Amino acid sequence: MELATIREATACKWFMRMRWPETDGEPYCSGCGTLRCYSMSRGRFKCSAKECNAVFSVTSGTVFAFRKLSFKKMVMAIWLSVNSVKGKAALQLSREIGVQYKTAWVMLMKLREAIAARRDTMMLEGEIEIDGKYAGGHIRPKNRAEDRIDRRNAKYQNHKRLCALALRQRGLGRPGQTFTRM
Repeated sequence: MELATIREATACKWFMRMRWPETDGEPYCSGCGTLRCYSMSRGRFKCSAKECNAVFSVTSGTVFAFRKLSFKKMVMAIWLSVNSVKGKAALQLSREIGVQYKTAWVMLMKLREAIAARRDTMMLEGEIEIDGKYAGGHIRPKNRAEDRIDRRNAKYQNHKRLCALALRQRGLGRPGQTFTRM
C-alpha cells in the first residue's frame, strides 16, 4: 500500500489543505481572519494581530482536536475505514495501523462523529426511498375484544420504542447514498 509510505509532513499538508481550502493550506486565524500567522513548535500557529494573539493548530476546533496520533496514522485510519464495505472494527484497525485498541476505537468514533455532523447539513434531492421500523417496547399481546386498550392514548404508549429510518438517494449520475437515522 503506497499510503503507508507517505511522510508525516505530507499527511500534515493534506490536513492543512482540508482545513484551509480557501488559502490552499496556508493557515489563517479563525478568530480575527488575518493571514498573518507564524509557526510555533509542535505544529502550532500564532496570530500576529496584536489584539487577537490566538494560538491554534491544524486540528483545533475540529473533531480531531487534542490528538496525540500522528497525521500519517490518522490518514491511514481514515483511508482504511472509508474503504471498508461495512465499517471497520476497532480491533482490526488497531492491528493494521499499529496502535492500541482504545486509540483505534476513539479514532473511529471521531470519524463517525465527523460524518454525523456533516450528514446533518446534507440535503437529499431527486428520487428518494424511505423505509422505517419501530423496535423495542413489549411483545404484542393477543387481540381479544374484552382486553382491548386504546393504545393511541398517551397514558398507554410505551416511550421506550426506537424508530429507525433509512433514506436512500437514487440517480443524479452518481452512486446512491444511504443515510440511517435513529
